[in-house]
Amino acid sequence: MRPGTYLAIVLGIAAALVCAVLAVNLRLDPFGLAAPAAASAVDGVAEGARPGAFWRKALSVREAKPRTVILGTSRAEFGLDPRHPGFTAQFQPVLNLALGALSIEQIRLLLIHADTGSPLSTAIIGLDMESFLDSGRPDFDPASLEGNPESEPESLARLRIGLSREAFAANFAHIFEPQPASEARADAIGRREWRLTDEVLRSWEGQRGLIWTAEYDNFHGRLPLLFPQGRSALNWGADRKRVAAMASFRELLHYANTHGIEVRMFVSPVHARYLEWYRRVGWWVLYESWKRALVETIEMETQFAPGRANFALWDFGGFHSISTEPVPQLGDLRTRMRWYRDTSHYAPEVGDMVLDRVLGKSELEVSALPGRRLDRAALEGDLSAIRLAASKYRQAEPEESANLDEMVMYLRRVSKR
Repeated sequence: MRPGTYLAIVLGIAAALVCAVLAVNLRLDPFGLAAPAAASAVDGVAEGARPGAFWRKALSVREAKPRTVILGTSRAEFGLDPRHPGFTAQFQPVLNLALGALSIEQIRLLLIHADTGSPLSTAIIGLDMESFLDSGRPDFDPASLEGNPESEPESLARLRIGLSREAFAANFAHIFEPQPASEARADAIGRREWRLTDEVLRSWEGQRGLIWTAEYDNFHGRLPLLFPQGRSALNWGADRKRVAAMASFRELLHYANTHGIEVRMFVSPVHARYLEWYRRVGWWVLYESWKRALVETIEMETQFAPGRANFALWDFGGFHSISTEPVPQLGDLRTRMRWYRDTSHYAPEVGDMVLDRVLGKSELEVSALPGRRLDRAALEGDLSAIRLAASKYRQAEPEESANLDEMVMYLRRVSKR
């Protein structure tokens, strides 16, 4: 056989295999990329358990053409509803682009992507300290987004996704493995809804068992960042990665500033137990330092363009009637917390109260969830008040404090191995 003929046969076989893989992936659509933005999601399938969550979010922007986007981590993804009545006609359409484990740099790129596809008027951003500490989602693909140096045409992005190992693995799992059952569902406009079923509560010995596992996984997954020493524990700017993260936040604000996007931000209302974890793993002083750095960065960007910058930062991260909701005892299969799924993720009802405040309702109208606008003048007083409330919580909940001490002591032993 001639070398040229042999090469042609090999190339033909390779092309046929590529086309076959692409055809199968397109036919089965394991990432759900072919579904229109208005289509209903499948009940009983958790967004986090379905592969391709990032690509679905990224590619939905082109069809949805939002004027307002919701950005942040899984807390905002679970808790904030784009159908909230406070989103009046001036905000519509609204798209929830928040996604679990995003870094602040990845949030910045998603903001640019959404604005490039269809100019935005408003961005609602849930701020979590972890997104300034973590490196972000491993499946985050800047090339699939518009407006950055790595951007590629949508057709090329879809072709690359269709030929990816991830798509092939997802098809394999779809065909040969049982699909995960879950109490969660994801709808097409980007809000994750969940309820704790009897089956879920039985499997975790009640909601406390689920909370213990979620807390341990959250902090064990960040083991290298826990128990900081010296200046690194006291000053946000003492670590170059934290400085880089805050620089990404400044760039996000600058982009919004120069593109006429109003930015309304808030510190998430995590449960009091979760804040007490911060204290025990050496993050409390860092948490306060992070808030100071946020305020300082916003102030710097506001001074950059006086009269044009439109930023607002609310703080719901404290100890109040919502965040101190009692956690059911282990083995209690009947009690479900009203305001939280776990101590990191607040319920959509809490998200509605957050949006009430962020979108303009007064404190009297949303009295169940205290929150204040953070600025340099009020910051230190607010931090002091939170410290006092934290002390009162520890005194009122000695059993929770003892439980947390025990869990963190075990984590300390693991960190020294």
